[in-house]
Amino acid sequence: MTIKRQLFFSHVRMVLVTIGGILVAFLTNRIVALIIYRTREFREYADFESFRKLNWNLTPVLFVVFIVFFSIINSILSHRMTKKIIRPLDILGDGVRQIKENNFAYRIAYSNNDEFRPVCDAFNHMATQLEASAGQRLKDETNRRELLAGISHDLLTPLTTINGYLDGLESGVASTPEMREKYFATIKNNTVGMKHIIEQLFLFSKLDMDEFSFSPQRFDIMRVISEMIEELAEEYAMKGLAITVNDSPKNVFVHADVTQFRRVLVNILENSARYREKETGHMEISASLENNFLQLKFADDGPGVSSGELSSLFNAFYRADPSRHTKGSGLGLAISMKIIERSGGTIHAENGESGGLIVIIRFPIGRFPIETETA
Repeated sequence: MTIKRQLFFSHVRMVLVTIGGILVAFLTNRIVALIIYRTREFREYADFESFRKLNWNLTPVLFVVFIVFFSIINSILSHRMTKKIIRPLDILGDGVRQIKENNFAYRIAYSNNDEFRPVCDAFNHMATQLEASAGQRLKDETNRRELLAGISHDLLTPLTTINGYLDGLESGVASTPEMREKYFATIKNNTVGMKHIIEQLFLFSKLDMDEFSFSPQRFDIMRVISEMIEELAEEYAMKGLAITVNDSPKNVFVHADVTQFRRVLVNILENSARYREKETGHMEISASLENNFLQLKFADDGPGVSSGELSSLFNAFYRADPSRHTKGSGLGLAISMKIIERSGGTIHAENGESGGLIVIIRFPIGRFPIETETA
């Protein structure tokens, strides 16, 4: 029963008690007076006029008794109604104090089906959102610290190398033209590496702040992949990565930024080439249409990562193996994830059954327009 209805019935009870009390007092007064009047002793020593006076004298006494009784009843009813209102307010007050003390896991347990139920449900919903927001804020702070640490490391290493080789040139350690050429080449390579890191960081920041401009267009996704692999096969063969494109659905068109999609492919290939264990690693690319999704798989035969680290691969500057710190900026997969998500798809990694890492990209057909045309 709602508090509004309880208050209504409480007022009705009070009115009925008042009316009933008046009637009871009046009847009791008459009955007591008649009993006294009918006693032999009273009738022997008093007349009817004395009876009337007795009747009027009893009335104030009975009404005082009634007022006391009514006050007690009224206090009991008021206490019960006040308790039903104050208790939920105290519960809400306790909840607010818990939130104030940053205990976002606190939830109100309220089972009564009255006006306070929606308020308590809204409080619990708010607490859930605050808990999620606090967790995300903590995660963002951790990511920010890792990002700063990664930037510092990846810029400090080449800067230290450049500074060391410049000191060598200045002090005359590189005394021959061949040594000086080697020193200059090392300095240039490290400068190019720093420039690449800064460009990647700039791109990641623009994507993270949703300030990067996309130019979507309709294109045959498997044709783009095949053309890219044909163009890059020799380059990656020199890097120790052999690439194979399996038979896949033909004439599958998507609407996305083809330039940024190419960037994603390059980032995935670079990751496999960089962390291969064999002298020549292998990358196998395949595609399939499953339910309402287009699924692309990029499977290599590299070392893979532990299952607990798979979800962290797409964090900025994350490297599963500490020994990999000298092998890349750690931004490639993070940038790829933002580009794919911006395009309406998803990207994640799995370990292959026989080893290696599999990067899977999925585009939902409903949100990501895909058309299959017959040749």
